[in-house]
Amino acid sequence: MDLLVVHPFVASPANKLVTVKWAWYEQDPQFFQAFIAAAPRNKIIKNSLTIMLELLKGVRAKRGPLIGTQAMQDSWAEAAQEDSLIQSQGKNKEVYLLAEHRLAEKHLLPQGKSYSELPFITKDIGYTEGTCNYFVTDDDEESVYFFSHILGAEYCGKPLLPAPGDN
Repeated sequence: MDLLVVHPFVASPANKLVTVKWAWYEQDPQFFQAFIAAAPRNKIIKNSLTIMLELLKGVRAKRGPLIGTQAMQDSWAEAAQEDSLIQSQGKNKEVYLLAEHRLAEKHLLPQGKSYSELPFITKDIGYTEGTCNYFVTDDDEESVYFFSHILGAEYCGKPLLPAPGDN
């Protein structure tokens, strides 16, 4: 587990699927799968498994190395074409899509929001930045629910090693 809760997330009884659009969703639609909540026998989850097999077999084109994140988003998009309840998304809808953002990429944050109160992990404190400084929010609200990678996780916060010859 490499999430750090800022404000607890509680799904609405109306939600049948909750997940997160990853930080580059506008350029490459994929879901950040470290956070998924789904009702039993959810058709989007079931279809995403079928899509993963298609990606592995080469029947469907890959958009990158992360097949699970692509499969989940493709499954939702296909279901949304058939069902307007799935297409409509939000806090009290069948599908609730949160959004991941990176503090360092101010141009990708929701309009008018800076989230300057959130701590920023930098190389200055002796750690690699890697996947640090990513957080998840509802773009329609002010709530920041969690950091999607915490200091000490595999790609966030490895101690920087001194350069050869440094003491």
